[in-house]
Amino acid sequence: MKLMTRIPLMAMATGLVIGLGSAAAGGADVAQLYRQSYQAEARGKAAEALAAIRQVEAQVGPSYFVHARAGWLAYLAGRHAESVAAYEKGIAAAPQAIEPRIGLTAPLLALKQWRKLERACRDVLKLDAKNALARARLAHAHYMVGNYPDSATYYRGLVAEYPADLNHRTGLGWSLARMGRRKEAQAQFAAVLTVSPDNPNAKQGMALP
Repeated sequence: MKLMTRIPLMAMATGLVIGLGSAAAGGADVAQLYRQSYQAEARGKAAEALAAIRQVEAQVGPSYFVHARAGWLAYLAGRHAESVAAYEKGIAAAPQAIEPRIGLTAPLLALKQWRKLERACRDVLKLDAKNALARARLAHAHYMVGNYPDSATYYRGLVAEYPADLNHRTGLGWSLARMGRRKEAQAQFAAVLTVSPDNPNAKQGMALP
C-alpha cells in the first residue's frame, strides 16, 4: 500500500521571527545566511539551504529554530538520518513542542523505521491527541508491521472525521482486506472508485481475490 502524506512546513512565519532574532545577535552576516537559506529553498536547492543554516549554527551556536529548520531541509535534501538527528535535538531543546515531533515522523517514514515511527507518533498524540497527521502515520506504521486491527482502528476514526480523504479510506480498506474482511474492504474501495475512478490503491484492492 502506498501512503501519500502531507509534510508540514518548518519554514513558517513564527520561525522566521525567531531566526531574525538570532540574526540580530550574530550580525549582518547571519542575517544574510538566513536570507540565502530561504532563497535556496525557494529555488528547490535544499542542500544549499541546509548548508547556510549550518553556517548560522557555526556562528551563533545551536538553537531550537536552527534544529527545526535543519531537520526540515535535511529531509527535503533526502538526508533522512541527518534530519532525524536534527529533529531529535529540536525535541530536546523544546520538549513540549509538537512541531519537531511531527517533523521527526517524516524522515522516519522515509527510512521505513516503523517501530520508531510508532513511538514518535505516540509522542505527538500525548501532546495532541487528535493530531490527524500523527494518527495517519501511526496507522500506516501499524499496517507495515502487520498490526492490521490497530491500523484499521486508526483509519476508521480518520475516515469518520475526514470522509473525503481518500488516502484514509483506502488505508482502511487495505487493513480490512489483510484481516480477511473482504466484503467490508471492497465497500471502502468501491466508495473511493466512485469519486476517483482511476485511484490505483483502490483498483488494486478491488482486484484482490
